[in-house]
Amino acid sequence: MKKRLILAVTMLLCLVLLTACQSSEPQRFNVKSANTGSTGGTANTQNQMQNSQTAANDDGYDPLAEEDSYEGDADYWGNMTAVPPAATATPAPTIRSEYAGATPVVIDPIDKPTPTPVPPLTFTYQTYDAVNIGLSFEGPTGWTTDDTNANTFIIQNPNAAMDYPATMTIRAEKVSSAYTNSQLKSVVEGMLDDIGSAGFDTYDQSSTASRTLLGKNGIYANYTGTLNDGRKIAGRVHAACVDKVLYTIHITYPYAYRDTYIDQVFHHLRDTIKITH
Repeated sequence: MKKRLILAVTMLLCLVLLTACQSSEPQRFNVKSANTGSTGGTANTQNQMQNSQTAANDDGYDPLAEEDSYEGDADYWGNMTAVPPAATATPAPTIRSEYAGATPVVIDPIDKPTPTPVPPLTFTYQTYDAVNIGLSFEGPTGWTTDDTNANTFIIQNPNAAMDYPATMTIRAEKVSSAYTNSQLKSVVEGMLDDIGSAGFDTYDQSSTASRTLLGKNGIYANYTGTLNDGRKIAGRVHAACVDKVLYTIHITYPYAYRDTYIDQVFHHLRDTIKITH
């Protein structure tokens, strides 16, 4: 009887201990990520960290994209990311020590733009007797003449180069006294102003300079311009006063042939012109 009582008490103690162990387990709660409480926020943060770790371990993610020096992974990004080509450094020119700090200067004619070539012009000469103004001179053969004005003689190239006929106009006008260089300068500047006053889109004139004409002191100047129709022309005016007669010469020609007309026409006239009466 006594043994049965001890066994019953032992079994009761074991049952109590077992019940106590079960009651000590932590209580579990079912938490949804949509909750706005502090527990739900912790769950969202844990999910975001897990997603970031997944992305970082994904084969398509390039961690170098987070670096400032990133230039792209062409194998992965393809056409989605334009990768600028690496800049090629231009090597500095070698400068001899004695030229260090000097400014480069365009060398003539090596570095000058090559002008558009034009067909060459060649001239033969004949004597023109400008009886109405008392002069004679040599000019290009075959040019047309106009002496209808009593104090003006004009010759003109009938075969207009560059669609612009070169023309030379010579005038003789009696004046009351000999002209000084200052007065001749005013005459030349007035002629330039009259020439550029109409028919030009652009017009530029040079400063005046001294040069003899008919054996006397003279003043001359050059001009260039673009006509309203787009043709580019150039010219020269020259004035001198001899025995109270003011002589002026105006030659105009296509801009592309300015050197040819100055060297072969104007200079030849200046070398051969003379007073006949």
